[in-house]
Amino acid sequence: MQEKITDIQNNLIKTCYRWASGKGFDPQEAQKMRRKAVILNHQHYFDHIPLYRKIAEEHGCHKNSDFQTIKEKMMLSTDIFKSYRQSWLDDSDYKKMTNWLYSVFHKKTDIDTTGINSIDGWIDCLEVEGIRISYSSGTSGAFSFVPRDKEDWELSRSANIAYLAPLLSKIITDSRADSNIIKTFTKFMPASGLLKAAGKKMLPDYDAAFLGFKSGRMGNQALIEEFAPLFNDHYFLYDIEISGSALRCLRCGARTDEERKLIEVLKDKMNGQSTENYLKLIENIENSTKKGKKVFIFGAPHQFKELCEFLITRKRNLDLEEKSFALLGGGWKSFAGQTVSRDLLVDMICKVLNIKPEMVLEGYSMTETSALTLRCSYGRFHIPPTIEPLVFDKGLTPMEGDDLWGAFGFMDALATSHPGFLISNDYVHMVSSQCQCGLCGPAILEIGRLPGSEVKGCGGIMGSFSA
Repeated sequence: MQEKITDIQNNLIKTCYRWASGKGFDPQEAQKMRRKAVILNHQHYFDHIPLYRKIAEEHGCHKNSDFQTIKEKMMLSTDIFKSYRQSWLDDSDYKKMTNWLYSVFHKKTDIDTTGINSIDGWIDCLEVEGIRISYSSGTSGAFSFVPRDKEDWELSRSANIAYLAPLLSKIITDSRADSNIIKTFTKFMPASGLLKAAGKKMLPDYDAAFLGFKSGRMGNQALIEEFAPLFNDHYFLYDIEISGSALRCLRCGARTDEERKLIEVLKDKMNGQSTENYLKLIENIENSTKKGKKVFIFGAPHQFKELCEFLITRKRNLDLEEKSFALLGGGWKSFAGQTVSRDLLVDMICKVLNIKPEMVLEGYSMTETSALTLRCSYGRFHIPPTIEPLVFDKGLTPMEGDDLWGAFGFMDALATSHPGFLISNDYVHMVSSQCQCGLCGPAILEIGRLPGSEVKGCGGIMGSFSA
């Protein structure tokens, strides 16, 4: 590239910190940098990502097209990440899967797929070559595989720390200036130093309880692996790995004795040992509290509902330390078709877990983007400066304005290794104005699914075990 995209990306990460901390943020300058990154990424995709170039040529979009042309012609469906044939997975044809993956990735690395007979084995093989795969699965069982190289993954990690640290600091300490989180973060600026900071325990006064699996590559599981090392101690509801093979068998059905056994083991760990799992998690939380540690609990709404109901049926409450907090993420609907009311769930969490309403946070993200957004106390999911958000009408034409309803799309300035100009299946209400919480710029007020879209997310996976 004629200009270093990484320089712009690192400057955008610094801008995220200024935006979240309220220190010298310039929205016009942020937009200028972000759109420059979009143009450079477009040029990079055109040269290095086969499927992107094919679509660009079909739509008359050239390598040196301007931002407006890219926005109008090169917004792709998130379905490109599941544009492979399902039969290739059925037949364990990971050579064809690898060839497909390279059509949406910017580098081609020769890997030997001989002997690979599972999704997890394939992903492990790719990871050795520096390609990290995250995935999501909906009710159909069709996985979206999103490939990132090491540089993209680390940029995403740094950016999330850059704006989540000051936002969480404000919530936890009621102060933007005196937080240890801010001091730690500032010490490790610029962005290159954030990677060192990410390995330190930025929240030593907190233990973390994760309502999920010990490891895995789907949705919230990737966030869990990023969050866990930041705390004094951490533990999981399910102290096992959730494998892609098991998830696919769960959704599509087992075809062999080996696959049936895989599902049986997983269901036994989750359903057969459900009581033991919850009792152990509760014991860990109570032990953290006895040691004077505040507790951070992270999970999908459906999982929080199960935890609270488990305690209620046993007439037990948790008495967490003040400033303990919860983070909800992963969608409000389970595969079982149950919609969880936010107001009722927050009320339940406050009563059963002794967490104050303002300490019940909510995140919005998706596998295909690098950003996790937090819902502020005024009900807005504020979008960080690394993302150019768009809203599309029924004809998939991008709309202009400060108060829009439609399909949510985004141009991710940090996505260099895969196409980052995407239209999701989420239906949103987006506004752009100064918020009473102090943050400015675009924010999402309401989130739903477009008609005909399947339910996705970790909460749905968990819900399917209770169906």
